[in-house]
Amino acid sequence: ADALGSALHHPDAACVLLWQGKPLMRGETLAMVPMNHPVLAQKLGRAIEAPVLLGLEESGAPNFACDISGWEPAGQDASTVGSFFDPSFQHHPDFPPDYLFTELRRVMWQLSPRDAELAATAKAIVNWHGSHRFCAACGEPSNVSHAGWQRTCPACGTHHFPRTDPVVIMLITHGNSVLMGRSPAWPE
Repeated sequence: ADALGSALHHPDAACVLLWQGKPLMRGETLAMVPMNHPVLAQKLGRAIEAPVLLGLEESGAPNFACDISGWEPAGQDASTVGSFFDPSFQHHPDFPPDYLFTELRRVMWQLSPRDAELAATAKAIVNWHGSHRFCAACGEPSNVSHAGWQRTCPACGTHHFPRTDPVVIMLITHGNSVLMGRSPAWPE
């Protein structure tokens, strides 16, 4: 707890800020928001109660994931928000005009490997907290613990962890040929 408190107050601590699962982008790059930014002090109905530690930069500066999904953009048509490929952008008034919340699928291809990893991990862990607020063993509300990588039930003591699903994609080649496969249920 002391180390996490120190990390939160580190002068170079920053976070990936999410709204409805959409990371805050500055143009074509991931916007890293300082942990002392005023928007983080606002009570905005977060999916998680506290920032989640994503890791440390080589310099030792900590990175976090923070959620402000309770904020409602003024005059926003929300009909596409949450769709598979949400084309909308949202601008929070506390940020410059080129800072926009953007669907990750739309921008993932242009992010650096570091930014893509931070954005994907932030979105996944915030989504996990949003869907696992209650203990699966007894149904009581659970609490965030271990820098956001565990939830603990105060009623029965059960510990809950986010799933980690490794993914491997293979390309099978033979000379200039590629083996292609498809499920029989997919269209030809």
